[in-house]
Amino acid sequence: MTKASAKNDKKEEKKKKPEGALPERLLRRLLEGMGAAVDRGLGREVETKSGLTTNMLLERMKHLIDERVRDEGAKGQIAPHHLKLKIEWGTHSEAAPEVIEALEHEVLAAAIDHINDHRYRTLAPVDIETEVDIFITGIAVDPTFGEFEEELRQADEERRRAAELGKVDIPKGAIKLHDVNIIARATMPDGAREKVLSFRPGGRRISVGRGSDNDLHLNDKSVSKIHAALVMNREGTLMVADTGSTNGTYINGRRIAYGEARQIEEGDVVGFGNIEVRFRRE
Repeated sequence: MTKASAKNDKKEEKKKKPEGALPERLLRRLLEGMGAAVDRGLGREVETKSGLTTNMLLERMKHLIDERVRDEGAKGQIAPHHLKLKIEWGTHSEAAPEVIEALEHEVLAAAIDHINDHRYRTLAPVDIETEVDIFITGIAVDPTFGEFEEELRQADEERRRAAELGKVDIPKGAIKLHDVNIIARATMPDGAREKVLSFRPGGRRISVGRGSDNDLHLNDKSVSKIHAALVMNREGTLMVADTGSTNGTYINGRRIAYGEARQIEEGDVVGFGNIEVRFRRE
């Protein structure tokens, strides 16, 4: 290679580098301001003074990938391939697109390297999806099996039944299927009534509202058609968030802000408009 061509190659490399390189300054501005709030969203504790760095977010993601790896015996260890980058609604979701895109690239690259280094297999190419989540504080990465999730759940359920008969062992990383039944006791103008709501930890949201198609149907004029949402996180904690109601959602008389997710403790009174609801495990 001639000196001239070497110089040209270096120039080209310098031109390309800013486009592909991580804009660390922008990411740091986004992440360091979150501090312990982000770690609470990830279910971890951290010293408030230290704040959150990109590396800490990636280390938590790697830990979750390892936790959810499935041991399929002769087929090897199967790792989740679909990454959900969940960003808190509000300040963080309004970050500049280039900041979010840079964070996506960093998370995706770290996940691919981790999976390759551990010689895990995946059911599909590793990809990432960013979503704004009112049930997240800060930023979290949730590794999943994407479109294969339900198929794997069903396979694990069959294995669990066979295991009860002593025919097979339940593989490491099997997806837990145990639903949790919660009794919602609503105090309506015409008296109290109860409904059993079935939650799957880390599963779908339960809708609350005046519309008859809501999971928890509260037919009262003070309740919006789509009033609030309930979800049970992977740790089994019941959460509630207002989804834009007119008359508000309350916990023990205190109104929660739109887009703010709050934990429901045992004995709490949750108000949807003028309707009070108490939740207890069946």
